[in-house]
Amino acid sequence: MHVDFFALFFLPYAFREVFTFHEVYMEYYFIDLKLRWSDAQQYCREHYTDLATVSNVEDLGRLTTPSAYTGHAWIGLIDDPASWKQVMGNDSNSWRWSATGTTSPGGIQKWHSDEPNNNNGNNYCVYIKGGLWADAWCGHLKPFACFTGTPHQSSQRFTLVTAQMSWEDARIHCRQHHTDLAMIEAEAEFNTVASLYPSTHVWVGLYREPWRWSDGSQAKFTNWANGQPDNYQFNQHCVKVDNSRGWHDENCQASLPFHCEKGG
Repeated sequence: MHVDFFALFFLPYAFREVFTFHEVYMEYYFIDLKLRWSDAQQYCREHYTDLATVSNVEDLGRLTTPSAYTGHAWIGLIDDPASWKQVMGNDSNSWRWSATGTTSPGGIQKWHSDEPNNNNGNNYCVYIKGGLWADAWCGHLKPFACFTGTPHQSSQRFTLVTAQMSWEDARIHCRQHHTDLAMIEAEAEFNTVASLYPSTHVWVGLYREPWRWSDGSQAKFTNWANGQPDNYQFNQHCVKVDNSRGWHDENCQASLPFHCEKGG
């Protein structure tokens, strides 16, 4: 590691770490300037390439901070509510249907007024509650609705399975015995399913893969600290790294130093 003297004289104090892999030249910079996540993103894009993307353990090991600094710093990971909170967006962390694996930005949405809320930072699957949608931890055991046939066709049939399973096990069951977990993209389909299960909490096929990088790519590697993410007070949608390189979700309005990246 060496100090980037250009950064010392012309930018806030920065440390640089250089890595070459398969002829791709990468640099990480620690910027000792306290900014909100969005402002840190803008700063990195103006002076480097972007906020740091951490794709593997090797990348994680190259995030460096001055020895005297023991606090947290932003990295480029975000779970922007604009992509999933009462919207059917088209981002990598937006809601999608199991039957297609794709987002549904033009599809209907039937959320409860306070849903989805990503309670405890782990609610990535959807169930019907009182005829409307709510998000929940995918490991909860619930009855579930399968469909048989082609979506949006008159031959489509919905079936309630009363055995309680996790969302993933329910999907496996539906794919083995029907077509998939229920897919609801039209008002008529919603009315049919809601009338069949007016008071039962049942899984349907809506889910999402949370957390994407500042460059828009899906997060495949994570290194959460114990108990994280927890979406404390329902407003922690950005990620900071501690001096042990563990990750924590945090309110994006907090002001912290940050790690930028520069690649060629």
